This record gives sequence, C-alpha cells and structure tokens, in this order.
Amino acid sequence: MALCQLGLVTASGLNLLGPLLFAHAIDKEIPESDKSGLIWTAVILLILLLGNLVLSYVSRIGSEMAAQGAMYRLKKKLFLHLLGHDLAFHDRQTSGRLITRVQGDTDSLRVLFTEVVLHLPADLFLFAGMITITAFKAPEVLWILLLVIPIYVVLFLIFRKISRPYFLAVRKVTSRLTGFLNEHIRAMPTLQLFGRTPWARTQADEILEEVYEKDVVAHVVPIVYYNALFFVRGVTVAGVLFFGALKVSAGALTVGGLVMALGYLRLMFNPLMRISFHQATIERARAAAVRIAEILDEEPQIVDRPDARTWAQIRDGVRFEEVRFSYGEEEVLKGVDLFIPAGSNAAIVGATGSGKTTIVNLLLRFREPNEGRVLLDEVDLSELQLDGLRAHTGLVQQDVLLFPGTLLDNMGGNRDAAQRALDLLGLTWSLDRVLDDGGASLSRGERQLLTFARALVRDPELLVLDEATSAIDPSTEERIQKALHAIQEGRTTLSVAHRLETIRSCSPIFVMSNGQLVEQGSHEDLLLKNGVYANLWSLQAGAQA
Repeated sequence: MALCQLGLVTASGLNLLGPLLFAHAIDKEIPESDKSGLIWTAVILLILLLGNLVLSYVSRIGSEMAAQGAMYRLKKKLFLHLLGHDLAFHDRQTSGRLITRVQGDTDSLRVLFTEVVLHLPADLFLFAGMITITAFKAPEVLWILLLVIPIYVVLFLIFRKISRPYFLAVRKVTSRLTGFLNEHIRAMPTLQLFGRTPWARTQADEILEEVYEKDVVAHVVPIVYYNALFFVRGVTVAGVLFFGALKVSAGALTVGGLVMALGYLRLMFNPLMRISFHQATIERARAAAVRIAEILDEEPQIVDRPDARTWAQIRDGVRFEEVRFSYGEEEVLKGVDLFIPAGSNAAIVGATGSGKTTIVNLLLRFREPNEGRVLLDEVDLSELQLDGLRAHTGLVQQDVLLFPGTLLDNMGGNRDAAQRALDLLGLTWSLDRVLDDGGASLSRGERQLLTFARALVRDPELLVLDEATSAIDPSTEERIQKALHAIQEGRTTLSVAHRLETIRSCSPIFVMSNGQLVEQGSHEDLLLKNGVYANLWSLQAGAQA
C-alpha cells in the first residue's frame, strides 16, 4: 500500500508540471512563434500524461491486490473466530447479522483502503504543491485560493455532522434487512405452509420503509452538499478569472500565470471533492470497523485451559454433580445428579422442556454449567481439551444439517472410514454422490441415516443420540438398532428420546421432569415404581393402541 501511495504521489507531481508547461508555452513560445519549443512542450506533456496514467493504473491495481489480501485475512480471522464461539454467542447473534459482518463490513473497509487511504498522501502532496507554486508564480490570485479553503472546511464539517448519524442509521437498518431476508428466505417453506407469507410481507414492508426513509435522507444530504461545493467552485473560478484579468491588464500578471492559476484551481478541487465524495465511504468504514471490532473483542467463553488434559479412555463413566444451568433468567437444570457408567447404554427421557437436550449440550461442552460439575472419570470436563472431547464423541441430532458437496465431504473426507460407516449401517450409497442442494434430494430418513454414518466415522467412544430416530421409518429404525447393538460393545451410549419404545432396552434410564432428575433405573424397574416413567409409558402405549 505504501508503494502504491508513492506511485500516486509521483503521479501527482507529474500533474503539477502540466500547468507550468502551459504557462511557459503561453508566455514564451507562442509570443516568439517558437514552433520547435511548442513541439517539445507537447511531447513533454504527452510523456507526463502517459506517466500519470501508467503510475495511476499500476498503483490502483496494486492497492486493490493489497486490500483484497488484507480483507481475505480479515474474513478468515472473523470466520475462524465465529467457529470458535460457544452456542451462547450464536444465540445472541442472528446468522444474517454475522454474514453482514464477514462479507459487507469487510468490503466497506476494502473500499476505504482503495479509495481513501490510497489517495490521501497524493491529495495532500498535490494540494501543498499547488499552493506553493501559485505563491511563487501567481501570488496576485493566491489569496482567492486561500480564501476558499476555510469555506470548504466549514461546509465539510457541517456535512459530516449532519450526514454521519444517517450513514450509521442506514448501515444499521441495512444489516437488519440482511438478517431478516436471510432468516425468512430460509424459512420460506414453513411460511408458505402456515399461510404466513402476508405476515412476512408486512414485516418486510416495515423494514423496507425504514430503509427507504433513512436512505433517502442519507443521499439527499450529499446532493445538497455537492451542489454547494460546485457553486463555491464556480464563484472561485469567476473570482480568479476576474481579478486575474485585472492584474494581467495592469501588467502585474502574465496570461500564462493566469492560465496556470486556473489550472491549479481545477486540480485543487479534485482532492477536496474526492474527500467530500468519500465522506460516506469513511463513515461506512468507520461503522463497519466498530462492528467488526465488537465481534473480535468478544472472546469465546468455552476454551481450553492452558494446562488442559488430553482425552483418556472412559474407564469409570460420566457423572453430573449438582449441575444447574439457566438460559437467561430461566433455570432449566436444577441440581441434577446422575451417573452414566462406562460401556453402558443409557437413556434420558422426559417431557419437552425438561432439560434433556441441555444435558447433552453440557456433556459436549457446547455450554458450561452455572453451578456444579460434569466429570469424566472424576476429571472435570473443563480440564479436558475440547478437540479431544469432541473427536471421541459421536453426536446424532434430530435436526439434520448437510453441506453442499459429496457424501464423502459430509463424512469428514476419510474414504476408508466413511465406507466402513456406510457398510456398518448397510448403506450402498456412493461416497462420490453430489449433494449440491445440501441434501434436499434425500428423504428425511436418508438424511438422518447419513448423520448416523457421519457420527460413526471416527469410531467414537461416546455416542450421543438426541432424538436421532424421530424421522426414520420402523424398518430403517430396526436396521439402525441392530447396527447400534453391534457397535455398542466397548462404547458408552446416551440416547435422548420421546418415544419410550426406542429405549426400553437401555439401562440406566434417567427420567427428567421440570429440570430435575426424578427417577432412574431399567425399564422394568421404572414401570414397577408406577411413577412418571410408568405414566409416560402408559400414555404412549394408549396412543399407539
């Protein structure tokens, strides 16, 4: 960027020589009919013009490459920062807002570098050079040029004060619109299914109306300002021409000197106008930089300790000790104590909102307990390396997320391990099958089967199934259950389920109610207790009948 700035400064120096050559030709060569001198002047002007074009061209290309490289690294840093954040952070930030930070705000900074930062040294050099040369060559009209500078500064400060809040408001509401569009376009099938498209249209109209109001003002203010600048320029040119002509007629100024002053006046307005034109760019970049800094300054809460331990094989089991957890003011786990023995096939059941999925999130350290501890063989999970914990854990969730690409891409890229996982589930799919649509061409059951295979690729010691068979037909579920029985030996499995039929062979079964562990034991033991579990079993058995 510094080399590009040097190139533009040199180009500005070549620009300064142009009016001097015109003044020389008018005052010396034309009165003396020096044709060879005029030819040489024309040749030199052409060389200056070509040099200016080449230097400007190369500098612009170089600055764009530098800015693109910087923004690439910034986007990468932002994306990796977002990947490392915990779920609580993503609960507070919508995906549309984060997309705007990574894509839109970084582009605003790129424009700042290529349009403002690049030109600033050259503009300052050009401005100082014009004032200096005019002071020596045409001091009689210098006072007009100096008089117009404070006027420009005052106009600029007024414009900046008025426009700045509107630029920030436009950026904020545009970010809100981006988030709205991202969330609602993705949810379009649901909106259509429930007839909520009129509601979505009303919401969009409200946001768009706000965008319109802010955008109109933000664009009208610059129009007024730029026209004021053009008016000042016109008055200044007229003043230089008038007073300069008087000095020429009095013999105090040459015609060439007047032409040079007018040429410099034209050049002087270029950096002033450029700064004015880029006021919006500066404000957008400033707002973008603040928002990017806010994201980068928010450190992840769930990170490895400096002395974090590596994962060790599960020998004893996983234990929750007086674990409490809240989402904001709502406490969802209220002093939970439970133990999952190593090698067991455990399950958690309970009504919706009882805290089952929260237990899974704490077990995988997607979230941290507010109080209490989650232990692996008497070692607090917070003392283990996150990568090790999750590399030895397989998770299958009810919500299926597949990425555009091949089946192999969605299963981690290890062809041998992926093929073994498919074979284990009796799937004959090709690993090179392309899912450009993110798996929309697969049925819901097929998508769920693929997530099972993906979870088994790394041969996990701990397998967590969170409503994993909710979208699978009975025959497919039977095939998966047989496969699970085959792979559970030497593995610890935890199943979260609503349908009790799918976990009747599990032991122990933990029964959650209102954030508390109210019962535990085998299926038969829990039925004999005639408590919450027995009631749930009775209700589901009656519904199936």
